[in-house]
Amino acid sequence: MIELGFTTVLVGLALLCALLFVFGMPILLVFGLWVVGFHLLVPQFPMTNMAIESHAELQNFAYVAIPLFILVGDLIHEGNIADDLIAFSRQTIGWLPGSTGNTALSCSAIFSAITGSNTATTAAVGKALHPPMVDEGYDSTYAAATVAAGGTVGAIIPPSILLIIYGVLFGVSITDLFIAGIVPGIAMVGGMVAVNSYLSSRTTYGVSSHDFEFRPAEIALSTWKAKLGLGTIVILLGGIFLGFFTPSEASAVAVVYILLTGILARRIDGLDQIVRACFTSLLLIGVIMPVTVFAVLVQQNLSFLGVQTVVSDAILRLDSDWAIILAMMIIMLITGSLLSSVPNIVLTAPFLTPAAMELGLDPVTWGVLFMMSDAIGFITPPYGLNLYVISGLTDIDYMKVAYAALPHLLVLIGIWTAFFLVPELNVLAPG
Repeated sequence: MIELGFTTVLVGLALLCALLFVFGMPILLVFGLWVVGFHLLVPQFPMTNMAIESHAELQNFAYVAIPLFILVGDLIHEGNIADDLIAFSRQTIGWLPGSTGNTALSCSAIFSAITGSNTATTAAVGKALHPPMVDEGYDSTYAAATVAAGGTVGAIIPPSILLIIYGVLFGVSITDLFIAGIVPGIAMVGGMVAVNSYLSSRTTYGVSSHDFEFRPAEIALSTWKAKLGLGTIVILLGGIFLGFFTPSEASAVAVVYILLTGILARRIDGLDQIVRACFTSLLLIGVIMPVTVFAVLVQQNLSFLGVQTVVSDAILRLDSDWAIILAMMIIMLITGSLLSSVPNIVLTAPFLTPAAMELGLDPVTWGVLFMMSDAIGFITPPYGLNLYVISGLTDIDYMKVAYAALPHLLVLIGIWTAFFLVPELNVLAPG
């Protein structure tokens, strides 16, 4: 009777948390309710465990990179260096059909390689390029959807903050994850550029694209003008890939670089700019890290209950590799569209990792594949974080933006499926 009572109370707690989540309670509070309730109900988990585990989780040095990468992006914004990067993107790819739409997509890749954040990328590109897209004849809703879709690459292209979190939580080399994210990230951008170019050629989108012809001299000039921002990418990724820095060290070097060059170039000429950039970084890290810690505690609780073993065993009992792959993809698409990234990483990945290993995927390749599914969730209702960001910026209805993003969503799912079925396509991932 005691065990039945315990089970009943625990199931009731789980249902309460699920209902609160469905009705809009912030995920941090939902996780907090579950963790506190679980620790009160289970004698093996004293309340002191919450403090001990939280402290232990936050001791990982790799987490230092997260606020510093965010700070780099904010300093670039404060110094108006982003304008040079946009001009560079327009000269490089703006001559294709759908000029400014393609510029927005390529800018998303560049901003992602600096900030490591999908939301920061979506917000920055949306503010800068949504109005010009509308001026070029783009439907306002489709323009917003294109920006939101471009922001998805922030989860894949290094130095992705989410890849850092994944690497820390599951003991996978962050440098290897960064390297393995390059080819899928480029493929995602290329696929979306192809979609935008096709749709633009069939409509009046980007009617002014002929104003941006392919001119090597102009590209060279815009590259020189964007040297501060592009130099940040070279230092970040070059230093990591050549083994000069760890990701955490590279983030610190990048902050120093952008501060010094920004001050010398008179792009950063006031302490108030630095303070604003630091405040934004502190604000975002204050959102990310509590969710990460509580998600880890929830995962620990579920592991104790054996939930992850039950789910992974059920998947592995399927008849064939194809059935296992299909089940995994369906689960990832559902959880990616329902959960924010950190909870999705912490809760869903452990369920599916045994099946991924059974399919012969190495931990790095699997990590990138999982994050690709999470990125797709950024433009998939009901969560669709990028859709919320751009909807708030443009004041366009969320569901209208989601519908307009369908062409990009379908091509991203196609690219993800290709890398899942043929992992060898990711030539930079470990053998």
